[in-house]
Amino acid sequence: MLAGMRRIAVRALVFGALLYGVHRLAMVAVAWLIGNDEMIVGLDCCIDYNRHTQDPWGNVLVAVSGVAATQVVAWTAIGLLAARRGDARLLATLAATAYVVSPVLQLIVYVVWHWAERDYVAVIDYLWVATALPEQALVAGMVFLFAGYAVVFWWAWWQAWDRARPRTAPVGPTA
Repeated sequence: MLAGMRRIAVRALVFGALLYGVHRLAMVAVAWLIGNDEMIVGLDCCIDYNRHTQDPWGNVLVAVSGVAATQVVAWTAIGLLAARRGDARLLATLAATAYVVSPVLQLIVYVVWHWAERDYVAVIDYLWVATALPEQALVAGMVFLFAGYAVVFWWAWWQAWDRARPRTAPVGPTA
């Protein structure tokens, strides 16, 4: 059992590093595609959001693109897990790691360093600029969205895991 847990931990670390790259590259790709080159700093976009752009929705799009990209990976893994395509533990670990690397890590950064220029802070900041809605309403909406997504994600993950587990044939009386 310990060897299995160690294998899952190693896979999660490797997946986490790869998914962090997916997150960053997605943000850079979206910034480049919408022509907001000022946001790109190396392979990062969180460091230099352009607060004075004429298109705050473009900033929102860049800010959510990293999380969206990792969640596409997570939902693909859940779909493959439910379809019993591939190693169930590998796919379950990939999906869970993708969830933890983006939405959860960004939430922790937001709660601990709410002043930091990270994705959730940027989304709220640019939605505020784009819509002029009160910041507290945007924060409440983000918390509600996060909580709802967490419930849906983990329910789907559990259902896929349950479906992918091997079933044993019932032992009954023989004739």
